[in-house]
Amino acid sequence: MAAAVEEPETRQHSTVVTGLRNHRPASGESQDISHILANTFKDLYTQDIFGTDSLNDLIKKDSGWSSSHDKYVEELQQQANSEYSRCIQEADMLESHIIHARNQAIAIESQAYKRINPGDVCDQEGIFTVKSAFSWCVDSDLLEMHNLISPRDYLPTQTPRVRPPPPVKLNPAKPTIAYAMHLSKEPQDDGYTLIPSPEETVLNYSDLSLTFESSLETPKRENTPSEKPNQSKPSPKWKPSAKEKAEVRDELKRLKDRHSFLRNPHFLPPNAQQGGMSLIQPSSRVVKRERGRKGMREQSSTDDPVQVFLANPSVVLFTDYSVGHVYETTLELKNLTSSSRHIRVNPPTTPYFSIGLGRFPGEGGVVAPGMSCKYTVQFAPDSLADYEDFILVESHVETLLVVPIAAKRPPPILTLPRILDCGYCLIGGVKFVEFLCRNIGLSAGTFCVIPKDQWPASNLRAVARKYFCEQPPFAISPSLFVLQPGEATVVEVVFFPITADKCCQVFTVVCDNCQVKDISIEGEGQMIALELVSVSGEKERLVIGEVHDLTAEHFVRFSSCNPHSVQHKKIIVRNNVHVELPFHWQIMKPNLHPLLPGETPLPSHIQFQLATDNAFNVSPLTGLLAPCQDQEFLFTFCPKELKDYHSVCHLVLRDVPQLPPQPCENSILQPVRTGSKVNDVIVMEIEVKGSTEPYQVLLDPYAVVIPGEIFICTTTQRPFKLWNHSKTFICFQWERLNSSSHIIEVEPSTGRIEQNECFDLDLIVTGGKPERVVTSLVCHIEHRHEPITLPVEVSFKGPTVTVGVPSVDFGLMKLGEQTQTSLLLTNTSQLEASWTIGGSQHDQQDAQMLVEPCRGVLPPLASCSVDVLFRPRFCQQFETELELEVENGTGCHLSVRADVQSPQVCLLNCELLLSELYVGVPAKAAVTLFNQTLLPAHFQWMAQLQGKQASLCSASFDPSSGSLGPNASVEVTVTFTSHTDLELTEMAALCEVQGMNSYLVLGISASNIKELSVTYSLPSVGSNPDDKSPSSILDFGGDVVCKRPVTKQLLMTNQTAIPAPFTIEPEYFSCHASKPNNQQEKRFAYVKKPLHSIQAKIMEEKAHEEFVSSLLAHGKGAAFFVLPNTGTLGPFETQTVEVTAYTDMWGEYRDNLICKVGDLETTLIQIQMTVTGCPLYFQITGPLPDDQNQGPIIQFGMHVSGGDTVSRSLRINNPTMYNIRMDWETYNIDQNDHQLVDVVVKCGHAFPIKDADGNEVLSGALRLSDGNVQTGRERIRTPGSDGTSSSLQSQTDTEEEEMSDGCDENEACFYPFPAKENLFSVHIRPHMGNLSDYPYCITPQQIVIPAKGSSTIHVSFTPLTLSGSACESRCVGLALGFMSLDSKTATCVLGKVERAQGLDLEPLRMDLLAAVNPAVLVVEMEKDDGVLQFHASTGDLQRALSERELIVQEFDITKSLHLKNPLETPLHFRLGTQPPFTVLRPQPRVRTSSSSNSPTGDSGSLVLQPQNNMQVKVAFHCSRGLLDHVDQADEDVPPGVTLIHDANGPRKLRFQQNLLIHYSNNSLQTVPLCAFLDLSALRLSTQSINFGFCYVGQMQTREINLHCYGAHTYWKSVIESDEEDLCVFSVTPDFGLLRSKEYVSSCRQCLQISFTPSKDREFRATVLIRSPLVKTPLTLQLQGTGSFDEAYSSN
Repeated sequence: MAAAVEEPETRQHSTVVTGLRNHRPASGESQDISHILANTFKDLYTQDIFGTDSLNDLIKKDSGWSSSHDKYVEELQQQANSEYSRCIQEADMLESHIIHARNQAIAIESQAYKRINPGDVCDQEGIFTVKSAFSWCVDSDLLEMHNLISPRDYLPTQTPRVRPPPPVKLNPAKPTIAYAMHLSKEPQDDGYTLIPSPEETVLNYSDLSLTFESSLETPKRENTPSEKPNQSKPSPKWKPSAKEKAEVRDELKRLKDRHSFLRNPHFLPPNAQQGGMSLIQPSSRVVKRERGRKGMREQSSTDDPVQVFLANPSVVLFTDYSVGHVYETTLELKNLTSSSRHIRVNPPTTPYFSIGLGRFPGEGGVVAPGMSCKYTVQFAPDSLADYEDFILVESHVETLLVVPIAAKRPPPILTLPRILDCGYCLIGGVKFVEFLCRNIGLSAGTFCVIPKDQWPASNLRAVARKYFCEQPPFAISPSLFVLQPGEATVVEVVFFPITADKCCQVFTVVCDNCQVKDISIEGEGQMIALELVSVSGEKERLVIGEVHDLTAEHFVRFSSCNPHSVQHKKIIVRNNVHVELPFHWQIMKPNLHPLLPGETPLPSHIQFQLATDNAFNVSPLTGLLAPCQDQEFLFTFCPKELKDYHSVCHLVLRDVPQLPPQPCENSILQPVRTGSKVNDVIVMEIEVKGSTEPYQVLLDPYAVVIPGEIFICTTTQRPFKLWNHSKTFICFQWERLNSSSHIIEVEPSTGRIEQNECFDLDLIVTGGKPERVVTSLVCHIEHRHEPITLPVEVSFKGPTVTVGVPSVDFGLMKLGEQTQTSLLLTNTSQLEASWTIGGSQHDQQDAQMLVEPCRGVLPPLASCSVDVLFRPRFCQQFETELELEVENGTGCHLSVRADVQSPQVCLLNCELLLSELYVGVPAKAAVTLFNQTLLPAHFQWMAQLQGKQASLCSASFDPSSGSLGPNASVEVTVTFTSHTDLELTEMAALCEVQGMNSYLVLGISASNIKELSVTYSLPSVGSNPDDKSPSSILDFGGDVVCKRPVTKQLLMTNQTAIPAPFTIEPEYFSCHASKPNNQQEKRFAYVKKPLHSIQAKIMEEKAHEEFVSSLLAHGKGAAFFVLPNTGTLGPFETQTVEVTAYTDMWGEYRDNLICKVGDLETTLIQIQMTVTGCPLYFQITGPLPDDQNQGPIIQFGMHVSGGDTVSRSLRINNPTMYNIRMDWETYNIDQNDHQLVDVVVKCGHAFPIKDADGNEVLSGALRLSDGNVQTGRERIRTPGSDGTSSSLQSQTDTEEEEMSDGCDENEACFYPFPAKENLFSVHIRPHMGNLSDYPYCITPQQIVIPAKGSSTIHVSFTPLTLSGSACESRCVGLALGFMSLDSKTATCVLGKVERAQGLDLEPLRMDLLAAVNPAVLVVEMEKDDGVLQFHASTGDLQRALSERELIVQEFDITKSLHLKNPLETPLHFRLGTQPPFTVLRPQPRVRTSSSSNSPTGDSGSLVLQPQNNMQVKVAFHCSRGLLDHVDQADEDVPPGVTLIHDANGPRKLRFQQNLLIHYSNNSLQTVPLCAFLDLSALRLSTQSINFGFCYVGQMQTREINLHCYGAHTYWKSVIESDEEDLCVFSVTPDFGLLRSKEYVSSCRQCLQISFTPSKDREFRATVLIRSPLVKTPLTLQLQGTGSFDEAYSSN
């Protein structure tokens, strides 16, 4: 095994690809598909990658940056280089792993193919197939980790295979039917004769290992004419008799005659005898007569080869082709012989040509005479060069047919200048130059431009570039282009210098037909150099400690100025490069970061943000820098705000590309694009600073305050000054305060003040009304954000008029009287005053008061008198104000008040609403009288009500009269009585008050006057007093369990004060019985002694059962018991009524409760109830109150497979008043059954009535002539229940007759079935299982259980018959009993009862459990390998009777095993086997009973009781006949016999059979038996001895070794020669025993061969060494020559 494991490892590096006998389009190593990948994936496959050189070119060098930046760039470069190296190493590792796995898989497949086809059988049809081993050689996890496609992505999931036992598979080289009928010499199967087929073992390739098992199949031997197989049984003697030899010869002759017949030329070569003839060449025949045959055979001449197939075309030629395409053509091969031929076409040797599968005219890959097969030849060139190849066509002839293949096309011619001059360009810049290129050849071509140093290249696809061919500092685009004849294209040359010197590179243009042309590209690179020449004005430097930009190179400072002033500075920049440079300026914010002395800024400190203040401008902002010239720029500082400005002006050169990447292998230069590699570069940074200061403006004085008060309409002036201390002139403008009353202004209002000068101004103030004015005049300064203000403070005053008294009070007044008073007005100012006096509110109160005069004019310091008259119009609290107004002066307010009253009484509530009144019942309410004045008031109620309905009612008041004090109130009680139930709305009560002109009116209305009313409701539902009907249905629910009482409550409410009697009873399901507690009390009254608690409980339960039985005695299936059913309903009383439902039958019940209260109409309350459950119960379980539909669980226990049927009897009781018919169905439950629902479709009745034989009887019943009704139930009688069902039958018939009498005489009444039935019914129910009557069965399947009776069913179980490999099986099933009612009255009572039946009703369920074990014995051996092994040696067959006499004696080897019965039942079985094994009579360890015999009565059968065991002895019989299998052909070897060759030399025979255990249930169990028989083998160290010349009479001796391998054996030597030569040679010893030592598989013995010549001539003899265990003797050729020459004498 170790050698087998190491063998693939030593060959895994082999690059030899071994063909697997199938057609391949091209070799896996040489096929190039890069053009397909490039065409499919485009840029993804052909784009350039970044290498080390490319990364170096991307680095920008600038001397102006700090050393920390250079260090950062260097670290970044190292990191990128290491990452690139790691990626390249991983790619190389993956490529090496894939190549290694592919070579290893090819080697494994080649070895497997050789092992499967060791004889090199022609595999024309591809029957020798080997499974690909690549998926097991490659590491799929490694490929998936690197995002590559692994075999798991395109192969189905493969689980590791465990090596199975060696299967017997069909040999791939199995002969066809034609071969077996005409050529094969093996015996054929004619359908009648039993021919044992040899056991062949075929190799199986293991997917888990790279090793292969050695074949155990012995190669077949072909019988040659010289061999004489011995078919007779060998004799124990040394030589066969003459009779046996004759029989062997005759049998051999018959065998040869049997196989001598005409062969099919299909299997012979064309030039062979009787071979196929050519259809186009004449064949010369030679007649030859063979000896010993009575016929003549014609033989074709083999001098000239015969052409079997003709190729069309003879040469496969491709003329016009291009790279990346696949071209196809058809090759036709025609059969030119007269017989059908197989053909094999070898694919071309180069990877450019491939051949597909052949299309044959028929099946089997055979070409008939004159027919042809076609192959598709494919050509996939990778260039436009010329190609040559050939195809080999093999057939049955030795001469091969060679079909040449060629591909040729004319070359293209390309014109391109040899020197391309690109001129000058900046370092890092890109310059594009275009050149016209034309193809003047006669054919199209694909051209590739590559650097000169990369030519010649092994693969152009690897160096081809899609965009540019790069050789720094040049690149050519396109690097790969196609030109048709006469077509032109533009070749673009890119110059990107990286050094400031002249550059020249050479490129090679390669055509796809391998033509090469060199071109040279020249150019010169220059570096960018700018210089700041000068700055105008005074140059100021940075102050020590001043904050400045981190990267700015130059500094410009503007002097301080005011906002919106402008300053200019001129800056001159010189371009020292001979190339125009486009530029633009950027004003950026400075990078201000404090640094310590010697500290360098970090890259994170440098940020680029545009300045947003727009204070600095550069002109021109954009443009071109002329080569080697100065450019003048104007810097402008124009601040807008008052702050310090600090910015940095960046001079940016536009479109300066980065350095291109260095070219490397497999890299592709992408085109230069804006934004990718072209950047804007900052070449100069100028830091600018500027500061601003505010405008300095001063007022003198800074505020103007005018003391005292100024009379209105008088103008006043005040002077002040305005100073300008700013650095520039200012322009001012004063705003004017011109309101409706005052005028304040400055003169002059506008002007200009030069730097450090002042301006004289005047403030002019004019007042319009008296008030104090504090304001500010605004002066706007141009370009100053905040204006300046001049505070002004001045007071104005006008005339003043005063009144002599502060207020006027008229006091208490009576309505109808008036009063008058006088007021004195005085002007206390020096101005004339115009005054007006009047009320502040112009309303009705002002109309009651009169002022005369109301207006006037008072001279300065004058007075006047005014009269005020007040005349009230109604009672009131009068309050108002008189307002004295002075025009443009100061007035005052004068308050006026008076109290006017008169008598007034009112009702606080003027309308009295009375509700919830009853006829004749007084109702009380209250009203309030209120005195609204300070005077006392007397009131009086009128006794008579007013209105149209005053006669229907009466009212009284308490108190009816009285007096009210000032602002007092009194409450009056109103008693109202209604004499009718009508609604009273038109009534009023009058109250008279002295002093008031009108009566007080109290409106009275009465509503909702009720009579006697009763309502019904449920406890959970509220009642409506206006609704006399029940509010809901008394529903007992849809899940009432049968025989379980359910109680519901009904509430009766009296909505009036009238008591009334009531009665409640059911309409249909009525019952008449007293309460069970009352009966129990009566019983206990007769008991003298106290009862035990248990006895009392039993008596209570019995009394309750009797009570329920009495309620259900009417046989309707349900009864409603009402408690209380009678009584008296008091005033406003709510009576709770309990309704209890008792049932003993399922169904849907509906009824009405008849409620009668007093003289009210009868009220019907609906009752509904749905009863579920099963009234039947099994005798063994009794009634189950909870789960009534669940029957018992019937357990049959464990049984042996194929055993007898077991039955159980069950009794079912029916306590109801109806006959119930049950139809049983049994189901098997499968654990793997995932079905959810069953759809049951029935036609007609789901369970029709059947007779005793199981046949369906007439559906329904007919009315007989005598008027009786005969139903189907009467024809079905259950044994043992006739007496019980007769009485019920008569009762049922009577009910049915009564119902039938109600029908129309013209209509036919068919009872007990409904009048209308569905023809088809569909039921959907949960999946129960698989309907079957095996292994469970119930008899009878249909049974009628009589009312108040019982019936018996039988449940049987038949054990399953399990297969030999099956283990214990659990049989889980269930039985469903569907209940039906055959009585019309039991099924439906119109409007009252409706009962479901059959499939519409939940069936009665009964679970069935059983277990079946297979009949199997436990076999116990000495070893646990499961095989009973025997070891014997053929040497033990030999017995030595004497020194020279031997006999062959047969012997037996016995082994024992134990059989144990692990089951719980006895097992009956028989033992048997086949030769050379025999079974001895076993001896049970535990004696079985005499009755434990085989059920079949066979005397050879055995019985093993449960948990007992017995010993069985098996013998292996070794005989001489077993040695005949050694020399037999493979097809003659019986099954189970195998010849094993050991690597060391000895051989063994292996016999494999089975010990058969036949059980009584026809099951079979096998125990493997295996015996090894060691064989003997002899060998001589030499096959001949030549003594040469020997002196006559003198003995010469030679020694040889006789080796023995395997079993020990006896041997004997015999010399065969002429009689004269017989005594010349001798062998010593000539008899002996060869026995190998322990642990040594071979032994030897030295033989001395003596030669004593008797004459001077040559002597010859043969020594035969024979052994009884070796059929073929060993031969030793002896040769010697006698001579009288004394030179040969030993003396």
